[in-house]
Amino acid sequence: MKPYEAEARFFVHEGFKETLERMGFKVVYEYKFVDHFYCPPGGWREEGKTLRARDWGGRCEVLFTRVEKLKFGDLEFKRSLYPQGKVKLYEGSLEECVKLLEDMEFVKCGEVRKEEGYIMSNGDVEVALEKINGKWVLEVEVEGADPNSAYLKMKEIMKLLGLKSPTSKSTFELFSNTNTTGPS
Repeated sequence: MKPYEAEARFFVHEGFKETLERMGFKVVYEYKFVDHFYCPPGGWREEGKTLRARDWGGRCEVLFTRVEKLKFGDLEFKRSLYPQGKVKLYEGSLEECVKLLEDMEFVKCGEVRKEEGYIMSNGDVEVALEKINGKWVLEVEVEGADPNSAYLKMKEIMKLLGLKSPTSKSTFELFSNTNTTGPS
C-alpha cells in the first residue's frame, strides 16, 4: 500500500495478463472478493466516500475510504485522503460486518464482485489486473503524497504499458447496479 495512493483504471482485453507476462510482469499475489457497499440512508453529503464490507470468503473487513479526483492535463485520477488509503474499521465474519453496518443504520447500496485478481510486478512497476463483474480492468496505483509526482509517474506507466483513456471512477461507479446514488 502506498501512502496517499493515487489510482486510475483502464479497461483492457481478456488476454492482458499474457501481455503483461510477455513484458516481464509476474503474478505476486492472487485474490478474489465481494465488496458489499453501504451508504447513509439519504446518501453521502459529499462525493468520494466509500464504506464497504469486503468479503474474502473466510473473513470480512469493514473498510472506509475518502478520495478526491485530481485532473492534470488529459489525466484524471483518484487520490486517497487518508495516508493508508482504505481504513479498516472492523474485521470478523460477513454476518458480523453486515450487522455492525446495519446497527449503525447504514443501508446496502451496491455490490461489486472481483472474480479474479492479480497483483503483478516487473520489479519496478506494480499493477492490479482484475476481472470485475465479467470485465477486465487494470488498476495503476502510485504513491500520491505529491499529486504532480503522481501524475508524472502515472503517465510514465501508461506509456510503458501502452494504456490510454483512464478512468478515475471507482469500481462502485463502474460496476454496481444496485443504486447509482451511492458512494464514489
